[in-house]
Amino acid sequence: MSRNALALAIAFLWVASPSFAQSGLEQRVERLEQQLDGSALMSLMNQAETLRGEVTTLRGEIEQLQRQISDLKSQQREIYLDLDDRLLKMEAGSVSEDTTTQQSMTSDPTASEEAGRQDAEPSLSEDTTVRSDYDSAFAALRQGDYDAAVAAFEEFLTDHPDSELTANARYWLGESHYVVRQFDQALAHFQAVMDDYPESNKRPDALLKIGYVYYEQGQLDTAREALEQVIAEFPDATAANLANQRLDQM
Repeated sequence: MSRNALALAIAFLWVASPSFAQSGLEQRVERLEQQLDGSALMSLMNQAETLRGEVTTLRGEIEQLQRQISDLKSQQREIYLDLDDRLLKMEAGSVSEDTTTQQSMTSDPTASEEAGRQDAEPSLSEDTTVRSDYDSAFAALRQGDYDAAVAAFEEFLTDHPDSELTANARYWLGESHYVVRQFDQALAHFQAVMDDYPESNKRPDALLKIGYVYYEQGQLDTAREALEQVIAEFPDATAANLANQRLDQM
């Protein structure tokens, strides 16, 4: 090769080398960027998958807790209904005994006189009607026909507003609403027992149920006040024991 040709070749390589070097560097940078992008994307995908698994686990735990809460509510409701069924049977027995006693007094003039019956008292037929109406409403409640019980107790209160059974009817009317979770209506009737019948033996139970209603409505402070009032005012009543049990759950 002539000296001139060799000089030209060297000059060409000198000029072309920086361009080739720069092109190779750019390609390496691009490959590195692609690798970094792929790594970051994979990391994000892994994090997303981990979060998805944690959410699934939390959902499962929430569902399990919801089932446990539902089971506890069902158990509590069964205990409550069993207790109220016992109260119903006790009152039904009391009603039966009262009826037998009144019939005995009616057949025995001496017993009637000793009881101090006055002319202002209702006649036997009127008293029998009152008792029959009350028993009918009470029977509907025991059978679990709460709509019929509500209608029957409301009719009883309209027809016999001054009966000795009026306070009881008012209480069981509240109970008929409470069992089907009509809490506002139930509260109104339980409060009426407290306000309008100061001598009624249903006052401890009515106050207890007022506490129960507030508890079901989530008004825990008000519920606690009512339950503590039951214990303070009626310490020897069964309602006081039940109030203590509910307070322990709060």
